[in-house]
Amino acid sequence: MSSIALPLDDEFIAALAERVRDHIPLQPAWRFLSKRALAEHYGVSERTIKTFREKGLPGVRVGREVLFDVDACDRWIESHA
Repeated sequence: MSSIALPLDDEFIAALAERVRDHIPLQPAWRFLSKRALAEHYGVSERTIKTFREKGLPGVRVGREVLFDVDACDRWIESHA
């Protein structure tokens, strides 16, 4: 398969970049975090996350792993502070 190079002017490239930037979400695409990543996110140990989980921190079991929705965990922590 061959490719064709097309000359693009700077104005077109700037307009295209602006349109693409408008559609990029401001928050990270990864909504669910592992126990390790959630511990790093909050600056606590994995043991603390395990203790919170035992006390009701919401998580979703996927196979042998538990994944955590950051927004749901934020709400749980706020309600238990």
